[in-house]
Amino acid sequence: QTCQQIMLALDPLQVRGIREEPRIAEQQFGNLQDLASLRRSKIERRKYGRFFYRFPNGEAGLDVYSRISSFIGTIRRDHLEEECNVVIVTHGLALRLFLMRWFQWTVEQFEATHNPPNCGLAVMTRIPDDGRYALSPETLQMIGADKAPTTSSIGRSMLRKAYVDAFLTY
Repeated sequence: QTCQQIMLALDPLQVRGIREEPRIAEQQFGNLQDLASLRRSKIERRKYGRFFYRFPNGEAGLDVYSRISSFIGTIRRDHLEEECNVVIVTHGLALRLFLMRWFQWTVEQFEATHNPPNCGLAVMTRIPDDGRYALSPETLQMIGADKAPTTSSIGRSMLRKAYVDAFLTY
């Protein structure tokens, strides 16, 4: 639904394509049938942190980070031209892990951030004549990333045409 709303706001002539991308899906929490077990898992996760804790029959943040790393490689390969924007629709933890990988945050820096609100927009802008990307001040405030690196040398200029990568939930 979010992807569909974004598409309504874009000029169709500027959209190269839409791709459903499972590598940017949110963390799998395992079997959610037992609410008491899920509550115990969330308490236990506080001891180990969101990055390393693995839910029973689910994923750790580290697993999502690995998926995201592969996805970033695809973005870099598929969008080599200078004049391209990329719009990514995903969930909070996956977004933070994307930013962790892109900006090379430590686990400690990642753990200090928090998920954005629903429909929160994270904006990365290419620094002119530099090639690096910077997070907007609004993005830094939204996820509490004031102690994390805010620029990165990963990526290329992506300016005019949009390509929407989304994991759509039905």
